[in-house]
Amino acid sequence: MTSRRQVLLAVPALAATGFAAGVAAQSNYPQRLVKIVVGNAPGGNDDTISRIVADRLAKEFGQPVIVENRVGASTSIAGAAVAASPPDGHTLLCLIGTGIVQTVLREKPPYQLNSFVPIVGVGGFPLALAVSATAKPKITSFQELIAAARAGDGITYASGGAGTMAHLTSARFLNAVKGKGVNVSYRNNPEGLNSLIGGFTQMMFGSAQEVAALRGEDKLRALAVTSEQRLPNLPDVPTMRELGFPTINPTLWYGYVAPVGTPPAIVSKLADAITRAVRDPAFQNRFKPLSFVEDIKTGETLTAFINGEAARWKEVIVENKIQLE
Repeated sequence: MTSRRQVLLAVPALAATGFAAGVAAQSNYPQRLVKIVVGNAPGGNDDTISRIVADRLAKEFGQPVIVENRVGASTSIAGAAVAASPPDGHTLLCLIGTGIVQTVLREKPPYQLNSFVPIVGVGGFPLALAVSATAKPKITSFQELIAAARAGDGITYASGGAGTMAHLTSARFLNAVKGKGVNVSYRNNPEGLNSLIGGFTQMMFGSAQEVAALRGEDKLRALAVTSEQRLPNLPDVPTMRELGFPTINPTLWYGYVAPVGTPPAIVSKLADAITRAVRDPAFQNRFKPLSFVEDIKTGETLTAFINGEAARWKEVIVENKIQLE
């Protein structure tokens, strides 16, 4: 018969065995396929960036690393799926600005920011303020845009949906210039830009990458960029700072997070590997000419940045009484 003393002595032995197994599992990570969940459809910046990162991680880890697109609810479906996943480092989320905003925009969000442990922020694309080249009345300059926003009922502006960077940045801009405007929501940013090209809306804050590719005399006019310095693919376009609006400086930001409870050793390994992927010449040569600005953040610095973004955009949401449509 086993004595009580034998049972009590066995407990720390079992705990030590479990701890050793946990350490071994972390040192052997990853042990199977790793999945990066993206909240938008294939072809977008978050999807493209994540696929390049995934290819590099697969080579480094010796395990398959794939991208899974979980589209819907302004990336909330993807966020909820990852938040509910096992915290073992085999399911990651590509977190973007819109995903952060959902936690303060929705009355009952399907996840909170503390549902995740931040891994690494990699940087992003500045926005470009674009106006339609075909919409009436014709707008050809920054001052003409301000005048139109202040006249009558103001202007119409396109976005990829309530709470997206295009929507919130436009609202913030109109407040800054004491203008008015009506948000016309589309399913995504490309549809919003197409409405601008067609003359159905007058203004949009789109990705600088997208605006640079689409602008032309019969399409879009780029009036400003939100970067600190002028961009290589839009060298003739002034910054918002140059135009007197230094605080209108958002970026389409990208980072990676894992379910809360993911072991620190795994988080650190992922952060180092993803940083190497972003600094790889193949990544840099592809995205830097498109105005991608590298901005590596990890640990407490990344946590502070994410929380700061949530507070920043909550202020805009409250000030403008923005609600989901």
